[in-house]
Amino acid sequence: METGYDVEPRPLGRSNRRRPWIVLGAAAIFLTAVVVKPWAGSTVNSAPAAVAETARPSASTRPVEAVIPPVPAAPRPTPIWPAASTRSAAADATALEAEGALGALAARSGTWGIGDAGVGPRMLREERWADWMRAEPEPVTDGPLRIASRPGQDLCAGFPTIADAPSLVAVTTPSDLVPDWRLAGWWTDGSQVESLAGSVRQVSPAGNRGISYLERTDHETWPFGRYEFHVIAGESTVSMSVCLTRRR
Repeated sequence: METGYDVEPRPLGRSNRRRPWIVLGAAAIFLTAVVVKPWAGSTVNSAPAAVAETARPSASTRPVEAVIPPVPAAPRPTPIWPAASTRSAAADATALEAEGALGALAARSGTWGIGDAGVGPRMLREERWADWMRAEPEPVTDGPLRIASRPGQDLCAGFPTIADAPSLVAVTTPSDLVPDWRLAGWWTDGSQVESLAGSVRQVSPAGNRGISYLERTDHETWPFGRYEFHVIAGESTVSMSVCLTRRR
């Protein structure tokens, strides 16, 4: 009898020939993971923050605020009536210098008329000047005669005209008037009417009864317009009108 061996049947295992392919597959997966970097997805969310950080303006790139120079003050306009409550040094100096032209007006005393005196500009120079015009006296009993507001009409038509912007105004009369005659006055620019009471001071030169000077209490120059002056002498009152305007 031949000797033999009984082999117990068992399931077949995987062949050892497949192990190199397994190693190569694992290496390929590892290399793919390194290249793709799936864990790098977390950096995508941080990118906007980095961009936002670089987008902020630095101290050197911030816009510089424009420096706006102050607007120079406009020249002070000549006050309209009533006169201002205070006086400026410039107005005082101008009024004082204008007194040097009063000699020309004093020579007109003894005749009904109105004149004025001021300081430049005249003929493109700053100089003292005086102006005078004869005015027709009109008897009056109450209030102004020629000072009513008439908008749209020629303010100076038919009236004697002297230069505007004077520092002093002179009213001349016959020398035989009573020594204590006094003045009242009104002004209009065609739309407004104002009394000169409280805004004008009367200055009568000593030794000359035929002239009286008027100055604003604030020493400013007299503005353009029509003026009416009442000469009150005892029981008699007469009116004289004149227009202050720049002569052409």
